[in-house]
This record gives sequence, C-alpha cells and structure tokens, in this order.
Amino acid sequence: MDIVTDVLVIGAGTAGLRSAIAAADQGVSVLLISKSEIEKSGTTNADVAEMAGFNAAQANNDYEIDLHYQDMVNAGQEVVDKELAMVVAQNAPSVMKELQDWGVAFEEEEGTLFTFQSCFSSYPRTHVIKGHGRQIAVSLRSEVSKRKNISILTGATIVGLLRGDFQCIGAYGVLHGEELTVHAKATILASGGCGMAFKRSFSPPDVAGGAYEMAYSAGAVIQNIEFMQIGIGFSHPLVNIFNGYLWQGHPVLTDAGGNEIFSRMLPKGVTANDVYDAHVWHFPFSSKDNSKYLEIAINRTIAQGLGSPNGGVHADLRHMDDAYIANLSHDTGIAHMWPLARDFLRNRGVDLLKETVEVACFQHAMNGGVKIDHHSESTLPGLYAVGECAGGPHGADRLGGNMFVTSLVYGRIAGEHAAKRSMQVSSLPGMDVASVEEQQKKYASMRKRVDISPLLSELQDKAQSSLLVDRTERGLEEMLQFSETVEDTIASASEGKLPETKIYDLLSIAKTTWLISKSALERKESRGSHHRSDYPDKDARFDRIIEQVIRS
Repeated sequence: MDIVTDVLVIGAGTAGLRSAIAAADQGVSVLLISKSEIEKSGTTNADVAEMAGFNAAQANNDYEIDLHYQDMVNAGQEVVDKELAMVVAQNAPSVMKELQDWGVAFEEEEGTLFTFQSCFSSYPRTHVIKGHGRQIAVSLRSEVSKRKNISILTGATIVGLLRGDFQCIGAYGVLHGEELTVHAKATILASGGCGMAFKRSFSPPDVAGGAYEMAYSAGAVIQNIEFMQIGIGFSHPLVNIFNGYLWQGHPVLTDAGGNEIFSRMLPKGVTANDVYDAHVWHFPFSSKDNSKYLEIAINRTIAQGLGSPNGGVHADLRHMDDAYIANLSHDTGIAHMWPLARDFLRNRGVDLLKETVEVACFQHAMNGGVKIDHHSESTLPGLYAVGECAGGPHGADRLGGNMFVTSLVYGRIAGEHAAKRSMQVSSLPGMDVASVEEQQKKYASMRKRVDISPLLSELQDKAQSSLLVDRTERGLEEMLQFSETVEDTIASASEGKLPETKIYDLLSIAKTTWLISKSALERKESRGSHHRSDYPDKDARFDRIIEQVIRS
C-alpha cells in the first residue's frame, strides 16, 4: 500500500497527538499512524500512577519562568541543551492553559491550583492531574477528532524512514502483514522510548525503541541516550510508580529473610533514614546524593538472590495512617498526595494500611534520544522528533513533571514547523539507493524464522541487570555484545513467509540497548541517572553531550 500525505506523525501519545493538531491547524493534510488503537497507544495511556505532574510557572512571570529554566539546567548537569530547555520553560504556561481549555482538570486545594515541589525543583511549581496521562490523552484525542484533515491509521508498525536527496521523505512499515509506504513532505517521530528493553518498565509493550533505531539507521544523530529515568515501583501485587513523597513516611524495606536491606550497603555515617530523606525530593534514581543507595540496595539485594518471592523486596507502609502523616515534621506534598495514592491503590485492590507489598527498580523514561533543534527538527532535514524519543531538553537528570509539558511544547512546535516545511516542498525527490537497500533488508529480516521469546527474555534480563543503577564496564560490554548477537541471530536465520513485526521490535530493542551501552561505556563517570559503580564520581572531562551517529 502506498499513501501520500503532507505531514506524517508516527505515534499517538501526547507528543504525537499534539503534533498532529498543530500541523492540521496550518491547513495541511496529516496522517497519524499508531501501532495499536489510539486509546491504548503509548506511555500516555499507561495506567501506572495515581497522578501526573505538570511543571509550569505562572504566565507572564519572567522570574518564575527563569527559575524553571535554571532548575532544568541544574538537573541536566552540563549535558542539557540550554536553548531547548528555555523553550520548554517559556512555553509551559501556554500549553497548560491549552489543556485547561480542552477540559483537563488540575487538582485544587482551598479554591486554588495545588502545586508541590517535585523532583530536582527549587520551589513548588508542579501541578497535579489525577490518573496520570489519561485526562491529557482524552482531551487531545477529542481535539484530533475535530480536525477533518487528520487521517488516522492504526495497526501499522513503521520500521524505517525513506530518504532522498539527503532528506527524510516519509517512512515504510507493515500493515496487516502487507508492506506499507508513506510518502510525506515532513515526518514527525513520536513513538516513545524503549521500555520493552527491560524486564521491569512502566511503559506499555508497544514502546520498543523503534524511533531510535529508525533515526540512527537513517543517519540522524542520537544524543544523551545513556541517561534515563529509573525509579522504584510497586512490583507486586500490582505495578505502580512509587512516588518520591512516599519516602517521607519511612517505609520499611526488608529482604526475603526479613532483614533490613541496607545492612552492609551504606557507607559509614549514612543511615537508612538519611537515604529516605534524600529521596523525598525526587522520584527517579540519581547518583548526585545519598538517595542513590536506595535503588542500589534494592538492586543488589535482588541480584544476590535475597529478593522477595516475586523478584522485588518487601515494603511495609502499614504505619502510615492519617495520624502518622499529620505528625510529619516537614511536607513535600505528602499530606495532599498520600490520600490520592492510598485510595487509588485501594480501588485497585491493594490496601497499603493492611498489607505489605513488594517493590523493585523499573525503567521509567528516556532522557536522551534523537538530537533536535529549537524547531524540533533532527539533523536529518525533514525529520522531526518529539516526546520521549527526542534528546536535548533533558540532561543527566530530569525535573519531575517535565515530560508531559515537554511533549506538548515540542509537539506544538514540531507540528507547526513540519507543516510549514511541507508547504515549501513542491515535490519529493526519488529514494536514495541506500534507502532502498535498507528497506529491502528490513523487510527481509522480518521474514526470518526466529524464536523471539527466549532472545527477548534474555535481552531484557541483561538490560535489567546491566543498564540500570549499577553499570560496570564488564556488564556494559556484555550487553553490547549480546545486542549484536541478537542482530546476527536474526540475520542468519532461515527465510519465512509473511513479515513479522515482533522481529522488528526485537531488532529495535537490540539496537537501542547497543546505543545505550556504547554511550555508557564512553562516559567513564557517574552523573545524574548514569551510575558507574567502577567510576562512582563525577568527572569534569565529561561535561559534554555524547553523540552516536552512523559514519558513512
């Protein structure tokens, strides 16, 4: 099947939907492609938290906007693109106003909008939306349905980008077992991160790193890919984010034998309560402070075979009743947020005041990705990247409540500029020979006879142990080599018949873990979310962004 459109948007989460709306509002034709039904597509629709944070300063308050920017730069630790960060801070108030106009309800307290001081922030600016990204997704889908120049194609897996005359001219993939080619004057990647690479992730199973593989294979620059958000989550009897404010209640963590997990793992002078109190101020793992020992202790307890029955560690929050919460000496939002979390989980069948649960380390979101400029365009002309697959606005650490806002800001920017580009392109050039050959190779690989499950399971296990909180040269080298083994195994397999998109998912996961490993090996230090236990200190020689690109 061949399709022609002005703007192609790949992915139907927050970033993709906002991109499609912005492009359509310029009057061009837009094709929005999603692997699954858009009501189920991407991380925005993943029901893994009681709330979503949303960072925005007060509109027209230059002082607060500058503080938002400075917090992003400080959290980025010398590896954030400052221009891209400023764009986010300046546009955050207006995209929040758009969401309110489109029906998204932000939490209030005593008649005013409730805010709290979220991860790595200097003051309370994080607004709260109940139900994680559900409200955002519903509002954006409603706006998409109002624009008749947006066509939606579901059930299609895009596996590569078309190139001609040194620019992106569309994409190709598989639809219901048949080859699909989309010719587009501008293409927007919005297909998310790579949660499927890990044994434990808060992302849904359709998020498999395709954006990174496609962009890298097409010659676009990938940057900061070694940085990702890693966080602790409830792992049994349900999966849910364990938000940072909960550590203010000092939950009790124990191994399979009932022993407190910090035994023999903390340096002299650091207590478990010190670790909890440091982690109150940010949900994700960071090597910048004593909070790091929490994820390290959990990870090592499990690696040593001392984990709880379902592969985590035991967590006891039963002491955190209303009276206990009311008597806490300082407040990071827990007084307002704890009832939301408690009731949210209770409605899902888990009463934290009556039963212990299990927690573990999860991959949450990528901080790096496809290098973009302030128009959200990649280094390959005609190709734009937004949301979790884009790199630059975030650095070594990312502010809590900044992913949805960044997706909306750059979604709007990418859609507008992709539409303007499409208006300036009178006709598309023919495909480069290299692009044709790559397309043929991709289709051939998806027709291989490959037993996917054991390869994927082993890859996920290795990524879980080697790419999260305790990176070492040996582990990264082994991960790099196994990623290459997966690609070689597929290439050498016998021919099958119909193309199987799960094979492409496996290939894209392998390429993404290869890219992460390669960058993490080069960064011989610990900085933010990147922790090398063999290089535990930050090193000024690495005050730079690491890039990966295919060299011709």
